[in-house]
Formats: sequence, C-alpha cells, structure tokens
Amino acid sequence: MNKRIIYLTAIILCTSSTAFSQGFLKKLKEKAANVGSDLIIKKSAEKAEKVVDGKGGDGKVKDTKTDNGEQIQSSSKGTKDDKIGITAYSKFDFVPGEKITYAENFEQDAIGEFPLKWFTTGSAEVVTVEGKAGRWLKLVGGRMLSPNMIFPANFNLEYDLLVNMPVDPKRNTISPFKPWSFQIFDGGNKTLKFSYGGHKINNSLIVNTDFQKDYADISLQSAEKALSKLSTGKSRFTGFGDYYNGGVIHVAISVQGERLRMWYDAQKVLDVPTGVAVNHNFNQFEFAASVREGMPAYYISNFKLTEGKADTRSKLMDEGRFVTTGIQFDSGSDQIKPVSFGVLKEIAAAIKDNSIKVKIIGHTDNDGNADSNLSLSKRRAEAVKNALVADFRIDASAIQTDGKGASQPIGDNKTSTGKAQNRRVEFVKL
Repeated sequence: MNKRIIYLTAIILCTSSTAFSQGFLKKLKEKAANVGSDLIIKKSAEKAEKVVDGKGGDGKVKDTKTDNGEQIQSSSKGTKDDKIGITAYSKFDFVPGEKITYAENFEQDAIGEFPLKWFTTGSAEVVTVEGKAGRWLKLVGGRMLSPNMIFPANFNLEYDLLVNMPVDPKRNTISPFKPWSFQIFDGGNKTLKFSYGGHKINNSLIVNTDFQKDYADISLQSAEKALSKLSTGKSRFTGFGDYYNGGVIHVAISVQGERLRMWYDAQKVLDVPTGVAVNHNFNQFEFAASVREGMPAYYISNFKLTEGKADTRSKLMDEGRFVTTGIQFDSGSDQIKPVSFGVLKEIAAAIKDNSIKVKIIGHTDNDGNADSNLSLSKRRAEAVKNALVADFRIDASAIQTDGKGASQPIGDNKTSTGKAQNRRVEFVKL
C-alpha cells in the first residue's frame, strides 16, 4: 500500500568531522546559513508488495518458514564469521554503561505481528531468520518509530542489523541497498505516532547509511532545535563485503557530552567531537528504509540503551564490586561475543594496574530451567576468566569463578529490559 509522509529533517552543511572542534552547534549557525542550509520537506511513497530478501552463497535460496508462513531467505555463505576471535576487536573501544534503561529483542511479540508499543508507516513484522538466534523486526519500506523512552544525558545505544543483498537477475550483479536512515530525536512530552504535521521536533541526530556491494557510506546530520544544522562528510565502512549476503552488523553508538562515536562491529565509522546538543532530551528513535519492489528488507533486533560509561576502575577499587551487562554471549552459550572486547580490556587494566584478585560471578535471566541456568552461569564466568588469561595475560591465580543462575535477579524477568539487566557478569574484589 502506498504511504505518503511529510517528513521534516535537517539538511546540513557538508564538512569533515574535524570541523566540529570549533564549538557547539550554535556556533556554526551562521556558517550553515551562509551556504543556504535549510529545512526541506521530503515526500516519500513506499511500495513493498514483492520483496526478495536474499540469496544463498551458493546461488540457491535457502528458505525457512515463520509461524505465519512467510518465507525468510538467509545465506549460508558469505557472512561474517560469528566465531571471530575477541582480539580481532583490539581497536574496539566501545564500553556500554552500567544501567540499562531500555532493551528490546521482540521475544514477547507474536511471529507475523507488529511489535507492541511501536509505530510504522510501512510494512513491518516480527519474524525469525534461518541460522540467526532470536526474533527480528523486518522493515520493508516506510518508517518505524520506537516507544517513548528516556535517554540519559550520556548514553550508549546498541542494536543488531541484518542485511541480505540479492543478485540483480537482469544484470547478474549485486543490487545495492537503498539508503538506510536511523534517527534519535526529541519529540517533546508525548510519544509521536508520525503525526509530524504541526508538531515540532527539537534536537535530532540522523545517521544515513548507503549500502553498496563492498562498502557502506555513513554520514551524520545533527540539529539543535530548529536553529543550527550540521553534517559530516561520508565515512566509509570498508568491511561491508563480509556482510551483504546475510551477515549481522552490531551497531554501537556512544554519546558523551557533545561527542558522538559510532561503530559498525569493530570499525569506528563516526567520531564527532561536538555533534550533540548538551540538553538534548532525546526520547524516541526512528528507522527509515527506502525499498522498492525486488529489493531486500532490513532486519533489526537486540536493542539496548544504557546510561553513561561504566566506571570500571573506581567501582572495583573503591566499592569492591563491578557489575556489567557489556560482556555479551551467544544465546544459551558461553561463547563470548567479540563486541565484549572494550569491557574486558578495561577490567583487565583495573586488575593489572592495581594488582588485585577478583571473583567472577555469572548471572542469567529465568528462561529455561534452574539447573541449566546455574550451569550456564558458571560456564560463562569461567569463559570470562579464560578470556582475561588468554587474551589479556591476567594471572589465572588472581581469578576465581562462580555462577548464580537466575537466583539473584535485579530486574523484572517479565520484561525484555528486566531480563537484559539480569543477564550480567559480576566482578568482586577479593
């Protein structure tokens, strides 16, 4: 079905990210005005009736059925290796905050339905994908709004993006994705439901990604209220060739004061010193996809919004305890995900620099039975110890391990956010 939307966004002065070192957004208002930067009205009509979601690496489509009978096509080859070593992320310095304020993996939503409390102008539904854990929200054109939430002044936001690019049958070449847009904004005191007409969006951060076969170009657009408008030049994500055929990219965004940094897996794609309004009051985020007939859909999952940056050293030394949800594992497994590198690196430094001994305690949510969760929590604690010893050269005698399973929850296991809070690793100074 065609959907027409009037969408206000900032078109912004093109410059490199180093230009932001001159000061806050207001200081560049005059420069933006001089080059004719202005708001534009963007009209879009999305049509998503027949969508090819991907092809197998051997040229054959591999289908799996969801509960509602939809065909989801996923690749068995040409994807990013899920078992890549932790040390391959040695330049990945993202560290999530300690307090989870929002998490969503759509586990409470019915397959084939749109998730609760979200909004869309296009075609979107919760699905499962062959070879990928959990549930995913499939977006086929149009725009999608999150529920209303509170973004802390300093925050970290993570999510997984699954991409699956098909072969153009006419040219026998890889068809490029249409641009993918992700926006964080301040919509005021109410939850927006795409009723933008007459409603003022204050501050915003818009990340545009143009996917091609071997790379993706990422740029940032920032606006403080309706006054100052800026944009970065394009930053190239050179590793997209490893993902286009069904790989999952872990997207991480860190906002500390005016500074914004963004990673696609281990690669930092944005680092903007003064690109964020200090008093931003962000409260929603939005995805937008321009997908025409014969193009693939996008799949997103595993959202996590955390407050600030973990203060690993002082927590361990002064308080004697540090708890983190930043060490991530494959679902139901003790396999540590490489994106945990930044957290492990800081913990290793705190142990080394202060010559302390610690006990690592694993915790799980209440999915599954108690015995299985207890065993899993113990194995995960041992896996963290092994990573610290093997990859960061911590003395094994300085570390003890234990696991508590789901017996000591700190969040409500009836909600996605509460479960995410309970899946944690605890470090106790001995």
